Amino acid sequence: MQALYIGQRTKRLRIGTAAVILPVWQPLRLAEEIAVLDNLIDGRFMCGVGRGYQAYEMAGFGGNLGESRQKFHETLEVLLKAWTHEESFVYDGEYVKIPTPVTVFPKPLQKPHPPLWLAGTSAESMQLAARMDMLPLSSSMMGLAGVRAQFGALVRAHADLGKPIHNLRLGLQCVTHVAPTDEEAYAALPYARWQHRAQRGLNRLDVTNGRVDARPYEGELEEAIYLDRLFFGSPATVIEKFKRVASVGATHVSNWMMFGGIEHDKLMRSIRLMGEEVIPALRDVHPPADLPAKLLHDTATTL
Repeated sequence: MQALYIGQRTKRLRIGTAAVILPVWQPLRLAEEIAVLDNLIDGRFMCGVGRGYQAYEMAGFGGNLGESRQKFHETLEVLLKAWTHEESFVYDGEYVKIPTPVTVFPKPLQKPHPPLWLAGTSAESMQLAARMDMLPLSSSMMGLAGVRAQFGALVRAHADLGKPIHNLRLGLQCVTHVAPTDEEAYAALPYARWQHRAQRGLNRLDVTNGRVDARPYEGELEEAIYLDRLFFGSPATVIEKFKRVASVGATHVSNWMMFGGIEHDKLMRSIRLMGEEVIPALRDVHPPADLPAKLLHDTATTL
């Protein structure tokens, strides 16, 4: 509904999800909703999907993390069949059962279907993205070495499939806050800390009456390392940070900018500075052309 709201109030903007958690959806309903959405917003939808990682989220829909991987794969298979098959089909998975022949209408406006993003950080995610030509969407919280390792896994996955290893795509979700000065941006650090602590609380099922216990947890990154993996700072600082992740393989960015209850005026200022100063400076920034060849046999980049 949010994507539809945005799409009907814009003309050129592409709208994406990061991500639709497939194991908690009825796949035929999801296929139809996405197809209708893509038609209603003139083919501007980008479909980001993921397996999910929060036990609390899964429990709310009667599922659990142990079965989520298989449910994810089965739901994805049904989505692709629903979007691309004109003939009726059935499906007999371990969890997803469609015993009665069915055809889903309408089909998405984009052919064969909306572009697919895959949220994930594992080597298996890179292999799936390579096999299905999906854009993998990872996290900058892995640090530069982790991002480089993920890009290396993506390169090797393409090579193993006999696919080209050049001009690959790797997306990063980056917790981002841009302010006029570094000092003003760093003042928002407590909001980001709360967000990450809240995620851990959800994983612990540490929720009472809808409120998560966002307390510090064992193994938290120390401040210098934490700040290095966030994209906080003045426009000049943030530009340089994005150039660094591009140097190890990142080609696309999902900016997580509304986090931890940050004030609306600071959020809007950050979005404006990102659009007016940061993005224009990055239009011609790309990973080094020789990076895939270097990583192809580099065991140091193994996940």
